[in-house]
Amino acid sequence: MNDNAKRCAAVSFLACLVLAIVPAMAAKHQSVSKAEAQQTTEDMSAQARYKNATREANAAYKEAVADCRKVRGAERTTCLKDARANLQNDLAEAKKTLSSGE
Repeated sequence: MNDNAKRCAAVSFLACLVLAIVPAMAAKHQSVSKAEAQQTTEDMSAQARYKNATREANAAYKEAVADCRKVRGAERTTCLKDARANLQNDLAEAKKTLSSGE
């Protein structure tokens, strides 16, 4: 075999190896986390849905506050008030859903 044939064979071997390994590694990284699996469970109790809704509302509030901190002056105050109002509305909706048993 000449040098070109050896290089071609080596490149072909490496390409086949990569094609065999990459999909397996990608599937490993795409596994569903425990929290995601719990959220996708459709048969959740009212209490579990309430707890999930409050957790999401608090996370959204935390993210909104972080965004508001990037703003200066009166806009920041307004932004923080809006974020707090949204949190209160989300928590009220969650509580209403819990009490109605939906």
